[in-house]
Amino acid sequence: MLKKVIGTKGAFFLASLIMVLSLSGCANSLAEQDSAGTVIYEEEMSENQETEQSEDAGTDNTSNNTETAIPAKNDTVDTAKSEAKAPAQSEPVSQSQAETSQPQAETSVTLTDKGKAFLAQMCNELNDFNSGQTMDDKFWHDFLFNSYTGGTSENAVTEQVYREDLGFEETVVKVSIQEAQERVKRVSGIELPDFKPSFEDMEKGQTSFYYKDGNYYIGVSDLPDYQYTFSECVADKANTSNTIVKYTIDFMGESNVGTVTLSISPENNENGFIICSKTTEFVK
Repeated sequence: MLKKVIGTKGAFFLASLIMVLSLSGCANSLAEQDSAGTVIYEEEMSENQETEQSEDAGTDNTSNNTETAIPAKNDTVDTAKSEAKAPAQSEPVSQSQAETSQPQAETSVTLTDKGKAFLAQMCNELNDFNSGQTMDDKFWHDFLFNSYTGGTSENAVTEQVYREDLGFEETVVKVSIQEAQERVKRVSGIELPDFKPSFEDMEKGQTSFYYKDGNYYIGVSDLPDYQYTFSECVADKANTSNTIVKYTIDFMGESNVGTVTLSISPENNENGFIICSKTTEFVK
């Protein structure tokens, strides 16, 4: 009986001891779990904080980059628009540059007032011709006759010649052949040919023009009252060695009834030029 009681007590004690040990183990286990949970939570919090800080930093960087990039983009767009809208402007060209880029054609002859006056005289005295034309006797007759018939020169020598066919004495200008040759050379640059008409060769009633003893005798008469006014002097585009000179024609109170165009080229003579051609055009 005593053994049974002791056994019962021992069993109770053993059960109590086991219970205590079990509770102690549970407590330790709970403590370990709590400790482990705390560590894990702290680690997770640390990682989350780093992630959030990284995200915050990224957000801040993105924000900063956005703030920086947007104005740059706007500047680029505005600049592009400004460049697109702005019209292309060329640098101003000065007058001297314009003249250099478009040079004026220079004339081959520098025409003086004396030269202009001489050409105006030739408009009245010289028949139309061109450089390729053969100068016949009629051409030289007309030129010399028109050059001296007026007798306007102060040095002109005049004489009286009886004209049986006319029945009276005619006033004539006496011109040496040397003077006539010099005039032809001065005007055209060529030599006067052997042109010596005789008195007997003249037609009845015509104004005197004949050669005798080294002189030409040219009857005095009037030429048509044409007035010639200098118009322009320009370079000859077809022949750069020549210069084109133009005169307008006035007649009996009417202006610009026609135009005389002369082509001249440089020459070492009193005028500084010779005449290569002459063309007269009247307004129709």
